[in-house]
Amino acid sequence: MDKKYSKPGREEWVRSIVYILIYAAVISGSAFVLLPGYWVVWGLLVLVGAGLLVDWHRGATVYKCPNCDHVYEISFLTDFFAPHGVGKDGPWLLLRCPECKQRSRTGVLKRE
Repeated sequence: MDKKYSKPGREEWVRSIVYILIYAAVISGSAFVLLPGYWVVWGLLVLVGAGLLVDWHRGATVYKCPNCDHVYEISFLTDFFAPHGVGKDGPWLLLRCPECKQRSRTGVLKRE
């Protein structure tokens, strides 16, 4: 594994959960105020918030192919639309490796 990257630890998990909870609280709280008359504004708030979360995640992580161990970055749109999950080995995204061209559950690494 490259020295610039490591597996996400407890601090990264806590930070991710806090950001998601803040996002959920803002969306939920603003829904009561904005949905009746300003649903377009609420929809924009949802999209902008999701975009900020994805941009933060994309900037904080890289991905390691389980087949060839190639470490690479992905685009904003790929991070936004790729299937995400958490397994016994940690978080993953279903991605196609640019090196070996295999689609697999790619391991997430944090940037140092």
